[in-house]
Amino acid sequence: MSVLYDVEEEKKYTFTKKMTCTNCGAQFNDLRILSSKLRRKESDQDLRPRFQFVDSLKYGVTACPYCGFAAPVKNFDHLTSLHQKRIREKVTSQFMQREPLSGETIDYATAMGQYELALVCAMVMELPFSEQAHLCLQLSWLIRGRLEEADAESGILEEDAYKQLQEKEERYYRQAYDMFLKAFTQEDFPIAGMDQSTLDYLLAVMSFHFQEYDAAVRYCGDIVQTKGVSAKLKDKALMLKDDILAAKKAEEEA
Repeated sequence: MSVLYDVEEEKKYTFTKKMTCTNCGAQFNDLRILSSKLRRKESDQDLRPRFQFVDSLKYGVTACPYCGFAAPVKNFDHLTSLHQKRIREKVTSQFMQREPLSGETIDYATAMGQYELALVCAMVMELPFSEQAHLCLQLSWLIRGRLEEADAESGILEEDAYKQLQEKEERYYRQAYDMFLKAFTQEDFPIAGMDQSTLDYLLAVMSFHFQEYDAAVRYCGDIVQTKGVSAKLKDKALMLKDDILAAKKAEEEA
């Protein structure tokens, strides 16, 4: 049986960090990734990061198992009094405590639950569209990883469960796309850590996915015409544009 990621190998890239929740004050253990040890592989076309031996995305969110506050690791320690009030009123008041993380790795199901909780918190706190969009995008990537795991280890998912995850991946991907479009017109760059040309490229890929060919071609054109953009990104945009035009032509001739 083929295995996507070996758990024993993954353990070499994680460590436990003691946390104090910025919302409720509870102490708990969080699992983190040793980023300095990661070996990068070629990213997916839509910039989803890939590394040897471990999917680092699983370790990108910290979630308090006692009050329900969850956020990207880099933002967990930053909670304003207004946001704390909203979390306590709309999340903690309805949250059922979970078992704290145990073991040395996080599985996809647990990671997806933590990201979904972080997305709920982001919505409750009314964070910028870009931050909500990024969580949705990462959720879709996580689900993609779960599906890849199922492809590698046949039998771990029933057919209906597999199909439901596919639909869920598509739904979060669409939410990410729609919110990134709003962020593009309403927020200053960098957006979710991306400069304008990088976001143009991501939107081109996503537009292509949703068969919005004219928009996808436009984003590619903006990249090629912008001064100072790396030759690598321009080449990727040109190759993507060729794929888009070919798909559009095939659709028109069908």
